[in-house]
Amino acid sequence: MCRAGITEAAKIGHHLDIGKDLTALIISQLADRYYVDSRGNLTQKGQKVLEDETFIAQEATVGFIFQDPWTGDLFPRFAEREEYAEVRFKDSEFPELILGTTGKPDYRRPFMPQVKNTIEQQPSPNEIIKAVREHERTLKNVSRIKDDDGDTWVFEKLPTLDRVSFIDDKPTDLWLATCIYVPEDSSSANVWNVCDPFGLGDSPWLLRQLEKHRKNQRIHGLEKLLLNMLGDQRKEQFSNLDDWLTRADGEACLQVEDKLTPAIRRWEELFDDLVALERLYIEAEEVTDCKILLGKLEDILTKSQKVAERLLKMLQQNYPTKGKADRLSDRRELNRQPLNDYAENAGFRQPLAPGLLSVDRNSIRKAADYGNGSLRALILATLLATPDNSTHPLRLAAQQYPDLLHLLDELAEKRNAAAHSSNQRGDTQPRELADLARQIDAVYRLVAGTLQLSYQP
Repeated sequence: MCRAGITEAAKIGHHLDIGKDLTALIISQLADRYYVDSRGNLTQKGQKVLEDETFIAQEATVGFIFQDPWTGDLFPRFAEREEYAEVRFKDSEFPELILGTTGKPDYRRPFMPQVKNTIEQQPSPNEIIKAVREHERTLKNVSRIKDDDGDTWVFEKLPTLDRVSFIDDKPTDLWLATCIYVPEDSSSANVWNVCDPFGLGDSPWLLRQLEKHRKNQRIHGLEKLLLNMLGDQRKEQFSNLDDWLTRADGEACLQVEDKLTPAIRRWEELFDDLVALERLYIEAEEVTDCKILLGKLEDILTKSQKVAERLLKMLQQNYPTKGKADRLSDRRELNRQPLNDYAENAGFRQPLAPGLLSVDRNSIRKAADYGNGSLRALILATLLATPDNSTHPLRLAAQQYPDLLHLLDELAEKRNAAAHSSNQRGDTQPRELADLARQIDAVYRLVAGTLQLSYQP
């Protein structure tokens, strides 16, 4: 109304169909905040706020966030619409999930915890914005392990949130449908895993939350459920789940801290990946069955590549690579010398390995502009950004480990060979833990060199 030149309380009240006294009170409050002057005209501050509000209203996004009812912690996810699992109700009115196909449905009775002793607190806007940004970061990392010729998963981009308004003051109660499972042959980095309810693979965050609830006995029946899933052999070997998890995690954490010092914990997700890698290694040392060992060795390669790719994507946040692929030619053969020149300028040994020199520019562009693609493409995208900053972390790593890019290329080669030879084992397929020593060492060198941490193999 003020911007339209209507400043009298009576006229504003008439247009808005509210009382004159209420209008006068609102105008007085606006004046106290210096949004309008003594005559009711907009001030410069008021004009800016009005423009910001108009812009926000035009770009508004309605969505849902999800909160742990026992702790109040926000799940690091954001959904613009609710999607419900298909269920059926039997005589007991207890819902069953409808899995399988339409022609061959598979009915499963879910574990539904009793929700008692919960807290009800409204999260702050900052907590919500942080949850959305963590969701966006997960989307960027969800397709980290891809072969050089592999496709890339594409997920819907999240909206950019700058401020938050609440639609409802009270939360809506619901269950998130997901799956807890024990990996086959115990070849996973974790004793048990939990899937992300939003389809983004395994969820380390939800796994940690459930572990807290299990230890604090907030969720009745969860301990028994997990022990039953682990099977009779593990129940006989360990008196309870804590014994098993302590054994699986304790030594792995110590190994990572011993190699990189406790300072590595500042990068939480990277630390978790390294602990998972060490846990796999410890489990593989105890395996006597050749088939199980081969599976664990493949998992070690996969986890090693995940660590390297996560680290390179972390570097992109502070040392952008977008548009750097334009420095290369469309013709792959014409890029060999320029890439060797970039490697020499950064301090790495050259010529680069054939695997790195054979990556096409389109793959490098995806890695540089969107953080998608294989390890080799991410390496080259990061390398192309090194001339722009004399203190680029990759340059610092080259000072300590000039052979680093060759070692990482070996990791990519072995990982790709393992992925393509699950039925027919090739010569490059690792058969002993000793075969992976150089690859694991390369990952630690990459982390230590770029983050400037001390490394003790």
